Amino acid sequence: MDSSKGNFKLNSLSIETGGGRRQLSPNHLLELVYTENIKSCSIHVEITITDSESGLISNLQGMEPVELSYKDHEETTHQMLVYVYDIQNRGVFEGKAKATLMCCSGELITNAATKLSRRFGQGEGKLISDIVETDILKNVLGVRNKAIFIEPTKNKLSFISTYWSPFTIISWIAGKAISQSGSGPNSSAGYVFYENIYGYYFESFDGFSKKDVSRVFVVGYDPEPGEDRGNKIPVDKMTVVSTSDILQGLNLGSYSSMVMTLDLKDMKYTEYPFNINKYYENVPKMNASAKLPQYFAAFEDKTAATRIMSKVVDTALFTEGTHTQDVTKHISQSSLREKLFYNKEVELEYVGDLNLYVGSVVELVSFKGKSREKDVQNSGKYVVGKITRQFRSSADNMTTKVTLYTDSPGVE
Repeated sequence: MDSSKGNFKLNSLSIETGGGRRQLSPNHLLELVYTENIKSCSIHVEITITDSESGLISNLQGMEPVELSYKDHEETTHQMLVYVYDIQNRGVFEGKAKATLMCCSGELITNAATKLSRRFGQGEGKLISDIVETDILKNVLGVRNKAIFIEPTKNKLSFISTYWSPFTIISWIAGKAISQSGSGPNSSAGYVFYENIYGYYFESFDGFSKKDVSRVFVVGYDPEPGEDRGNKIPVDKMTVVSTSDILQGLNLGSYSSMVMTLDLKDMKYTEYPFNINKYYENVPKMNASAKLPQYFAAFEDKTAATRIMSKVVDTALFTEGTHTQDVTKHISQSSLREKLFYNKEVELEYVGDLNLYVGSVVELVSFKGKSREKDVQNSGKYVVGKITRQFRSSADNMTTKVTLYTDSPGVE
Protein backbone atom coordinates (compact mmCIF):
# COMPACT_ATOMS: atom_id res chain seq x y z
CA MET A 1 0.00 0.00 0.00
CA ASP A 2 0.99 3.64 -0.23
CA SER A 3 2.72 4.35 3.07
CA SER A 4 1.13 7.80 3.14
CA LYS A 5 -2.30 6.25 3.60
CA GLY A 6 -3.48 5.13 7.02
CA ASN A 7 -3.63 1.39 7.64
CA PHE A 8 -4.59 1.60 11.32
CA LYS A 9 -7.84 2.52 13.00
CA LEU A 10 -8.53 1.98 16.68
CA ASN A 11 -11.96 0.42 17.17
CA SER A 12 -11.90 0.29 20.95
CA LEU A 13 -9.54 0.36 23.92
CA SER A 14 -10.78 -0.17 27.45
CA ILE A 15 -9.19 -0.85 30.83
CA GLU A 16 -11.03 -2.35 33.78
CA THR A 17 -10.02 -0.98 37.17
CA GLY A 18 -11.52 -1.08 40.64
CA GLY A 19 -13.71 1.84 39.68
CA GLY A 20 -15.16 0.06 36.64
CA ARG A 21 -14.31 -0.14 32.96
CA ARG A 22 -12.84 2.97 31.36
CA GLN A 23 -13.14 3.51 27.61
CA LEU A 24 -10.21 5.34 26.00
CA SER A 25 -10.43 7.32 22.79
CA PRO A 26 -7.90 7.30 19.93
CA ASN A 27 -6.52 10.55 21.36
CA HIS A 28 -5.39 8.65 24.48
CA LEU A 29 -3.29 6.17 22.47
CA LEU A 30 0.26 7.37 21.86
CA GLU A 31 1.88 4.11 20.77
CA LEU A 32 1.00 0.47 20.29
CA VAL A 33 3.48 -2.39 19.83
CA TYR A 34 2.09 -5.86 19.17
CA THR A 35 4.40 -8.91 19.00
CA GLU A 36 3.98 -12.56 18.05
CA ASN A 37 6.94 -14.92 18.34
CA ILE A 38 7.11 -18.58 17.35
CA LYS A 39 9.59 -19.07 20.20
CA SER A 40 7.17 -17.63 22.77
CA CYS A 41 4.07 -19.06 24.42
CA SER A 42 2.22 -15.74 24.50
CA ILE A 43 1.53 -12.66 22.46
CA HIS A 44 2.94 -9.43 23.90
CA VAL A 45 1.40 -5.96 23.72
CA GLU A 46 2.85 -2.61 24.78
CA ILE A 47 0.31 0.21 25.03
CA THR A 48 1.48 3.75 25.71
CA ILE A 49 -1.37 6.01 26.80
CA THR A 50 -1.84 9.54 28.05
CA ASP A 51 -4.56 10.80 30.40
CA SER A 52 -4.69 14.07 32.27
CA GLU A 53 -8.37 14.20 33.17
CA SER A 54 -9.51 11.11 35.07
CA GLY A 55 -6.31 10.12 36.85
CA LEU A 56 -6.57 6.61 35.39
CA ILE A 57 -2.81 6.19 34.99
CA SER A 58 -2.14 6.96 38.65
CA ASN A 59 -4.66 4.32 39.74
CA LEU A 60 -3.22 1.44 37.70
CA GLN A 61 -1.63 -1.29 39.84
CA GLY A 62 -1.27 -4.28 37.51
CA MET A 63 -3.43 -7.27 36.51
CA GLU A 64 -6.05 -4.99 34.94
CA PRO A 65 -7.86 -6.58 31.95
CA VAL A 66 -7.40 -4.63 28.72
CA GLU A 67 -9.69 -5.10 25.73
CA LEU A 68 -8.18 -3.92 22.46
CA SER A 69 -9.55 -3.90 18.93
CA TYR A 70 -8.17 -2.28 15.77
CA LYS A 71 -8.34 -2.78 12.02
CA ASP A 72 -6.44 -1.97 8.84
CA HIS A 73 -7.52 -0.26 5.61
CA GLU A 74 -8.91 -3.55 4.29
CA GLU A 75 -11.10 -4.13 7.37
CA THR A 76 -8.90 -6.93 8.76
CA THR A 77 -9.64 -6.71 12.49
CA HIS A 78 -7.49 -7.77 15.42
CA GLN A 79 -9.28 -8.13 18.73
CA MET A 80 -7.76 -9.35 21.98
CA LEU A 81 -8.08 -9.50 25.75
CA VAL A 82 -4.78 -9.08 27.55
CA TYR A 83 -3.68 -8.32 31.10
CA VAL A 84 -1.30 -5.71 32.49
CA TYR A 85 1.74 -7.38 34.08
CA ASP A 86 3.92 -4.27 34.39
CA ILE A 87 3.60 -0.49 34.13
CA GLN A 88 6.67 1.33 32.84
CA ASN A 89 7.74 4.95 32.38
CA ARG A 90 4.83 6.29 34.38
CA GLY A 91 5.08 10.02 34.93
CA VAL A 92 4.08 13.49 33.82
CA PHE A 93 5.52 14.83 30.59
CA GLU A 94 4.81 18.38 29.45
CA GLY A 95 1.85 18.53 31.80
CA LYS A 96 0.33 15.23 30.64
CA ALA A 97 0.28 11.90 32.46
CA LYS A 98 1.83 9.08 30.45
CA ALA A 99 2.61 5.40 30.96
CA THR A 100 3.38 2.23 29.01
CA LEU A 101 1.27 -0.82 29.86
CA MET A 102 3.09 -4.11 29.36
CA CYS A 103 0.47 -6.73 28.58
CA CYS A 104 0.32 -10.48 27.88
CA SER A 105 -2.26 -13.23 27.65
CA GLY A 106 -4.04 -14.31 30.80
CA GLU A 107 -2.74 -17.85 30.36
CA LEU A 108 0.85 -16.64 30.66
CA ILE A 109 0.11 -15.14 34.08
CA THR A 110 -1.71 -18.30 35.17
CA ASN A 111 1.25 -20.33 33.91
CA ALA A 112 3.72 -18.30 35.99
CA ALA A 113 1.59 -18.83 39.10
CA THR A 114 1.15 -22.58 38.59
CA LYS A 115 3.61 -25.33 39.49
CA LEU A 116 2.55 -28.94 38.90
CA SER A 117 3.69 -32.04 40.74
CA ARG A 118 1.68 -34.90 39.22
CA ARG A 119 1.75 -37.73 36.73
CA PHE A 120 0.66 -37.27 33.14
CA GLY A 121 -0.26 -40.26 30.98
CA GLN A 122 -1.26 -42.64 33.74
CA GLY A 123 -0.63 -46.31 33.01
CA GLU A 124 0.55 -47.04 29.48
CA GLY A 125 0.82 -43.38 28.57
CA LYS A 126 -1.24 -40.86 26.68
CA LEU A 127 -0.82 -39.27 23.27
CA ILE A 128 1.36 -36.18 23.63
CA SER A 129 -1.07 -34.08 21.57
CA ASP A 130 -3.87 -35.01 24.00
CA ILE A 131 -1.71 -34.10 27.00
CA VAL A 132 -1.03 -30.65 25.54
CA GLU A 133 -4.60 -29.90 24.46
CA THR A 134 -6.72 -31.50 27.17
CA ASP A 135 -4.59 -31.98 30.26
CA ILE A 136 -2.66 -28.71 30.13
CA LEU A 137 -4.32 -26.06 27.95
CA LYS A 138 -7.93 -26.86 28.83
CA ASN A 139 -7.82 -28.48 32.26
CA VAL A 140 -4.91 -26.63 33.89
CA LEU A 141 -4.80 -23.25 32.13
CA GLY A 142 -8.53 -23.11 31.46
CA VAL A 143 -8.34 -22.09 27.79
CA ARG A 144 -11.94 -21.70 26.69
CA ASN A 145 -12.36 -18.62 24.52
CA LYS A 146 -9.33 -19.12 22.25
CA ALA A 147 -8.87 -21.53 19.38
CA ILE A 148 -6.45 -24.42 19.89
CA PHE A 149 -4.71 -25.90 16.85
CA ILE A 150 -3.00 -29.21 17.59
CA GLU A 151 -1.15 -31.37 15.09
CA PRO A 152 -1.83 -34.97 16.22
CA THR A 153 1.11 -37.00 17.52
CA LYS A 154 1.54 -40.74 17.19
CA ASN A 155 3.60 -41.46 20.29
CA LYS A 156 2.46 -41.70 23.89
CA LEU A 157 4.18 -40.46 26.98
CA SER A 158 3.93 -41.10 30.71
CA PHE A 159 5.92 -38.91 33.10
CA ILE A 160 5.89 -37.03 36.39
CA SER A 161 6.13 -33.26 36.44
CA THR A 162 8.36 -32.11 39.30
CA TYR A 163 6.85 -28.71 40.09
CA TRP A 164 7.11 -27.48 36.51
CA SER A 165 4.96 -24.73 35.08
CA PRO A 166 2.47 -25.79 32.36
CA PHE A 167 4.40 -24.11 29.52
CA THR A 168 7.65 -25.68 30.77
CA ILE A 169 5.99 -29.09 30.50
CA ILE A 170 4.84 -28.37 26.94
CA SER A 171 8.33 -27.20 25.98
CA TRP A 172 9.84 -30.40 27.43
CA ILE A 173 7.51 -32.83 25.71
CA ALA A 174 7.61 -30.88 22.42
CA GLY A 175 11.08 -32.30 21.76
CA LYS A 176 9.72 -35.84 22.18
CA ALA A 177 6.61 -35.51 20.01
CA ILE A 178 6.47 -37.26 16.63
CA SER A 179 3.85 -36.24 14.11
CA GLN A 180 1.12 -38.73 13.29
CA SER A 181 1.68 -38.03 9.60
CA GLY A 182 5.42 -38.86 9.70
CA SER A 183 6.96 -42.28 9.24
CA GLY A 184 10.26 -43.99 8.46
CA PRO A 185 13.37 -41.97 7.67
CA ASN A 186 11.30 -38.90 6.81
CA SER A 187 9.97 -38.63 10.35
CA SER A 188 11.70 -36.70 13.09
CA ALA A 189 10.71 -35.64 16.57
CA GLY A 190 10.26 -32.00 17.41
CA TYR A 191 7.28 -29.66 17.84
CA VAL A 192 6.93 -25.95 18.50
CA PHE A 193 4.32 -24.32 20.75
CA TYR A 194 3.30 -20.69 20.26
CA GLU A 195 0.44 -18.21 20.32
CA ASN A 196 -0.68 -15.82 17.61
CA ILE A 197 -3.73 -13.61 17.14
CA TYR A 198 -5.89 -16.64 16.33
CA GLY A 199 -5.00 -18.89 19.28
CA TYR A 200 -2.54 -21.54 20.45
CA TYR A 201 -0.62 -23.84 18.10
CA PHE A 202 1.29 -27.08 18.69
CA GLU A 203 2.89 -28.07 15.39
CA SER A 204 5.77 -30.24 14.20
CA PHE A 205 8.83 -28.72 12.55
CA ASP A 206 8.32 -31.14 9.67
CA GLY A 207 4.71 -30.03 9.21
CA PHE A 208 5.59 -26.50 8.11
CA SER A 209 7.02 -27.86 4.86
CA LYS A 210 3.51 -29.08 3.92
CA LYS A 211 1.77 -25.74 4.40
CA ASP A 212 0.66 -23.66 1.43
CA VAL A 213 2.23 -20.28 0.75
CA SER A 214 -0.06 -17.53 2.04
CA ARG A 215 1.83 -14.40 0.92
CA VAL A 216 4.74 -13.54 -1.39
CA PHE A 217 7.32 -10.92 -0.39
CA VAL A 218 8.96 -9.32 -3.43
CA VAL A 219 12.05 -7.20 -2.77
CA GLY A 220 12.15 -4.03 -4.85
CA TYR A 221 8.65 -4.54 -6.23
CA ASP A 222 7.00 -1.22 -7.13
CA PRO A 223 3.39 -1.86 -8.14
CA GLU A 224 1.61 0.49 -10.51
CA PRO A 225 -1.25 2.63 -9.14
CA GLY A 226 -4.41 0.54 -9.03
CA GLU A 227 -2.53 -2.68 -9.81
CA ASP A 228 -4.01 -5.85 -8.36
CA ARG A 229 -1.15 -7.29 -6.33
CA GLY A 230 -2.92 -10.49 -5.35
CA ASN A 231 -1.02 -11.98 -2.42
CA LYS A 232 2.20 -10.02 -3.11
CA ILE A 233 3.71 -7.70 -0.51
CA PRO A 234 6.30 -5.20 -1.80
CA VAL A 235 9.34 -4.58 0.44
CA ASP A 236 12.20 -2.16 -0.15
CA LYS A 237 14.94 -4.30 1.35
CA MET A 238 15.67 -7.41 3.36
CA THR A 239 18.47 -8.40 5.71
CA VAL A 240 19.86 -11.92 6.00
CA VAL A 241 20.65 -11.81 9.70
CA SER A 242 22.24 -15.24 10.02
CA THR A 243 22.98 -18.24 7.84
CA SER A 244 24.30 -21.52 9.22
CA ASP A 245 26.24 -20.63 12.36
CA ILE A 246 28.87 -23.32 11.72
CA LEU A 247 30.69 -22.94 15.03
CA GLN A 248 27.44 -23.37 16.92
CA GLY A 249 26.58 -26.33 14.67
CA LEU A 250 29.88 -28.02 15.50
CA ASN A 251 29.30 -27.53 19.23
CA LEU A 252 25.78 -28.94 18.98
CA GLY A 253 26.82 -31.87 16.81
CA SER A 254 24.55 -30.68 14.02
CA TYR A 255 26.77 -32.17 11.31
CA SER A 256 28.30 -35.28 12.86
CA SER A 257 27.40 -36.61 16.29
CA MET A 258 26.76 -39.77 18.30
CA VAL A 259 23.93 -40.51 20.72
CA MET A 260 24.39 -43.46 23.08
CA THR A 261 21.17 -44.68 24.67
CA LEU A 262 20.27 -47.15 27.39
CA ASP A 263 16.65 -48.31 27.20
CA LEU A 264 15.26 -49.23 30.63
CA LYS A 265 12.53 -51.25 28.95
CA ASP A 266 14.93 -54.09 28.11
CA MET A 267 18.32 -52.63 29.25
CA LYS A 268 19.40 -52.45 25.62
CA TYR A 269 22.39 -50.25 24.74
CA THR A 270 22.31 -48.65 21.29
CA GLU A 271 24.49 -46.17 19.44
CA TYR A 272 22.88 -43.77 16.99
CA PRO A 273 25.43 -42.10 14.70
CA PHE A 274 24.17 -38.94 13.04
CA ASN A 275 25.45 -37.54 9.75
CA ILE A 276 23.97 -34.42 8.21
CA ASN A 277 24.47 -35.68 4.64
CA LYS A 278 22.05 -38.57 5.14
CA TYR A 279 19.65 -36.70 7.38
CA TYR A 280 19.38 -33.61 5.18
CA GLU A 281 18.31 -35.63 2.15
CA ASN A 282 15.46 -37.37 3.98
CA VAL A 283 14.05 -34.72 6.31
CA PRO A 284 11.07 -32.72 4.98
CA LYS A 285 12.41 -29.28 4.03
CA MET A 286 10.77 -25.96 3.26
CA ASN A 287 12.35 -26.04 -0.21
CA ALA A 288 12.00 -29.72 -1.02
CA SER A 289 14.54 -30.05 -3.83
CA ALA A 290 17.22 -27.89 -2.23
CA LYS A 291 20.75 -29.15 -2.76
CA LEU A 292 23.17 -29.91 0.05
CA PRO A 293 25.38 -26.95 0.99
CA GLN A 294 28.88 -27.56 -0.34
CA TYR A 295 30.54 -27.53 3.06
CA PHE A 296 28.45 -30.54 4.13
CA ALA A 297 30.85 -32.62 2.02
CA ALA A 298 33.46 -32.14 4.76
CA PHE A 299 31.32 -34.25 7.10
CA GLU A 300 31.37 -37.69 5.52
CA ASP A 301 30.35 -40.92 7.24
CA LYS A 302 33.81 -41.53 8.70
CA THR A 303 34.13 -38.04 10.14
CA ALA A 304 34.63 -38.06 13.91
CA ALA A 305 31.62 -36.91 15.92
CA THR A 306 31.92 -33.33 17.16
CA ARG A 307 29.51 -34.10 19.99
CA ILE A 308 28.79 -37.31 21.90
CA MET A 309 25.61 -37.50 23.94
CA SER A 310 24.20 -40.14 26.29
CA LYS A 311 20.54 -40.67 27.13
CA VAL A 312 18.68 -42.99 29.46
CA VAL A 313 15.23 -43.65 28.02
CA ASP A 314 12.30 -45.94 28.64
CA THR A 315 10.49 -46.57 25.37
CA ALA A 316 7.71 -48.31 27.27
CA LEU A 317 6.59 -44.85 28.33
CA PHE A 318 6.52 -43.49 24.78
CA THR A 319 4.84 -46.20 22.77
CA GLU A 320 3.94 -49.85 22.62
CA GLY A 321 4.65 -52.52 20.05
CA THR A 322 6.30 -51.45 16.80
CA HIS A 323 4.02 -48.50 16.03
CA THR A 324 6.93 -46.12 16.48
CA GLN A 325 9.89 -48.47 16.61
CA ASP A 326 12.36 -45.69 15.72
CA VAL A 327 11.13 -43.41 18.52
CA THR A 328 14.48 -43.37 20.34
CA LYS A 329 16.35 -42.37 17.22
CA HIS A 330 13.84 -39.66 16.37
CA ILE A 331 13.88 -38.20 19.88
CA SER A 332 17.67 -38.21 19.89
CA GLN A 333 17.67 -36.10 16.71
CA SER A 334 15.02 -33.61 17.83
CA SER A 335 17.48 -30.90 18.94
CA LEU A 336 19.25 -31.18 15.59
CA ARG A 337 15.94 -30.81 13.75
CA GLU A 338 15.22 -27.63 15.70
CA LYS A 339 18.65 -26.23 14.86
CA LEU A 340 18.02 -26.96 11.17
CA PHE A 341 14.59 -25.28 11.32
CA TYR A 342 16.16 -21.97 12.37
CA ASN A 343 19.10 -22.36 9.99
CA LYS A 344 18.62 -19.07 8.12
CA GLU A 345 17.08 -15.89 9.52
CA VAL A 346 15.84 -13.00 7.39
CA GLU A 347 14.34 -9.68 8.51
CA LEU A 348 12.21 -7.27 6.50
CA GLU A 349 9.79 -4.42 7.10
CA TYR A 350 6.74 -3.07 5.29
CA VAL A 351 3.60 -0.99 5.66
CA GLY A 352 0.49 -2.83 4.61
CA ASP A 353 -2.41 -4.96 5.74
CA LEU A 354 -2.51 -7.00 8.94
CA ASN A 355 -3.30 -10.31 7.26
CA LEU A 356 -0.09 -12.06 8.25
CA TYR A 357 0.67 -14.02 11.39
CA VAL A 358 3.34 -16.16 13.00
CA GLY A 359 3.35 -19.77 11.83
CA SER A 360 2.23 -19.01 8.29
CA VAL A 361 4.43 -19.93 5.33
CA VAL A 362 5.47 -17.27 2.82
CA GLU A 363 7.62 -17.06 -0.28
CA LEU A 364 10.46 -14.59 -0.56
CA VAL A 365 11.57 -13.38 -3.99
CA SER A 366 14.86 -11.51 -3.96
CA PHE A 367 17.16 -10.24 -6.69
CA LYS A 368 20.87 -9.52 -7.04
CA GLY A 369 23.01 -7.21 -9.12
CA LYS A 370 22.03 -4.44 -11.49
CA SER A 371 20.53 -6.96 -13.88
CA ARG A 372 17.95 -7.92 -11.23
CA GLU A 373 18.79 -11.59 -11.59
CA LYS A 374 16.86 -13.74 -9.15
CA ASP A 375 18.79 -14.44 -5.95
CA VAL A 376 18.04 -18.16 -5.77
CA GLN A 377 20.10 -18.74 -2.63
CA ASN A 378 18.02 -16.39 -0.48
CA SER A 379 14.66 -16.77 -2.24
CA GLY A 380 12.22 -19.58 -1.51
CA LYS A 381 9.80 -20.66 1.21
CA TYR A 382 10.09 -19.37 4.76
CA VAL A 383 8.15 -19.64 8.01
CA VAL A 384 7.03 -16.42 9.66
CA GLY A 385 8.83 -16.63 13.00
CA LYS A 386 8.21 -13.22 14.53
CA ILE A 387 5.97 -10.25 13.83
CA THR A 388 6.26 -6.84 15.50
CA ARG A 389 3.64 -4.28 14.57
CA GLN A 390 4.09 -0.69 15.73
CA PHE A 391 1.71 2.26 15.60
CA ARG A 392 2.61 5.79 16.70
CA SER A 393 0.12 8.61 16.96
CA SER A 394 2.66 10.90 15.29
CA ALA A 395 2.25 8.81 12.13
CA ASP A 396 -0.86 7.60 10.38
CA ASN A 397 0.16 3.99 9.78
CA MET A 398 1.27 0.78 11.42
CA THR A 399 4.61 -0.71 10.38
CA THR A 400 5.21 -4.45 10.39
CA LYS A 401 8.62 -5.98 11.05
CA VAL A 402 8.90 -9.65 10.13
CA THR A 403 11.48 -12.30 10.98
CA LEU A 404 11.51 -15.29 8.63
CA TYR A 405 13.18 -18.70 9.11
CA THR A 406 13.99 -21.46 6.66
CA ASP A 407 15.88 -24.74 6.83
CA SER A 408 17.10 -24.76 3.22
CA PRO A 409 18.23 -22.50 0.36
CA GLY A 410 15.88 -21.66 -2.46
CA VAL A 411 15.63 -23.60 -5.71
CA GLU A 412 15.39 -22.60 -9.37
